[in-house]
Amino acid sequence: MMSRLPCSINNLLTSVPGGPRFMRDVDVGWMRKVNGRAGERRMLISEIPALQQYWYPVAYSSDVSDTPMTTMLFGEQFVVWRDAPDGQIRAAIDYCPHRGARLSQGSIQDGCMVCPYHGWKFDGSGACVRIPQNAAGSAIPSRARLGTIHADERYELIWICVADEPRAPIPDLVELDDPAFTLVHELMEEWDVTAVRCVDNALDVSHLSFVHGASIGDSSRPEMSDFDVERNGDRIRFTISYTAKVTEEVRRNTGLAIGSTTRTTHAELVQPLVFRGVLAYENGLKHVLYKTAAPIDDHRTLFCQFIARNDDPDEAKQIGIIEGDRVIQSEDRALLEGITSEFAVDITTEVHTKTDRMTVEYRKIIAELAAESGAVRPDSTWDPLARRAAFPI
Repeated sequence: MMSRLPCSINNLLTSVPGGPRFMRDVDVGWMRKVNGRAGERRMLISEIPALQQYWYPVAYSSDVSDTPMTTMLFGEQFVVWRDAPDGQIRAAIDYCPHRGARLSQGSIQDGCMVCPYHGWKFDGSGACVRIPQNAAGSAIPSRARLGTIHADERYELIWICVADEPRAPIPDLVELDDPAFTLVHELMEEWDVTAVRCVDNALDVSHLSFVHGASIGDSSRPEMSDFDVERNGDRIRFTISYTAKVTEEVRRNTGLAIGSTTRTTHAELVQPLVFRGVLAYENGLKHVLYKTAAPIDDHRTLFCQFIARNDDPDEAKQIGIIEGDRVIQSEDRALLEGITSEFAVDITTEVHTKTDRMTVEYRKIIAELAAESGAVRPDSTWDPLARRAAFPI
């Protein structure tokens, strides 16, 4: 069973005008000045082109109609629309090949995109089918076509992929195909955080006791169970148990007694920027977290979180669950927005402990994806401690 509270969640997809063409115009030269000294460019999302080959959710299905809307992914602006009020999803670069007008300012007529500038009309494949200024029967230039991209919908979300060919399908999220679970959409909002940091945070269970001390964490009991990390390609799985606080709000949402509980998380990196975490409680409740991080650009992410529950929550309970989870995510956001967008891909750059094994594997995955496009720059080009060691003041 799937549900979405139409008044509980606002679609926070925003229009970002005039963004740079992210990978096509990016300066790929590595040499730059770092604190006045010659150094290399830093490791950012834009330096990992392989991430563009995955699907990302950019809107709720119910928020996309036959009125074009804009979104940004990997620094490039796209337009998303339906070819009828309840029709098929389409997407393209938000750019008309005639004079560069924003198609998101246009309209949909007879299932076709109509440019707001000169009225050129494009069908669902992106081909121009009418130029009003031309005489009837005139040939239409073959280059008069939109830069269409892959678009689809699943789990009440609109997903797009900007690559010519996706390297993987929209991920299968098993609980959402199980009628014993209820889908609840919780948030979709822009964070001033690079996308890999969002997923790295989701995999990092040991921060719960401290970042979430005001909600579910207990800094006096930060210990976690032993665990093993299983990696298969770009997927990671692990299971870990730890102590979580049960506040009055948590009691209402879970049915647990106030105090503390042992919570077990069955975590999985589904794709490099898609996380799944099954929170299993002692009373049999399963609260399944799904987190996706769609890179707007190097420094911003469209963060989406939705859940599946096996207790068939009614509308009032769903509202309480959403409110509680949004508090927890606001704690993560406040912390993450203070961390650099550069991401360490050399595991010797940072200091690790046994509880960091899952995030160490994640760094290896990101490094491997980056290496597909050539040599990976050393983290010493941006890490402040390594830089100070290399260039003493």
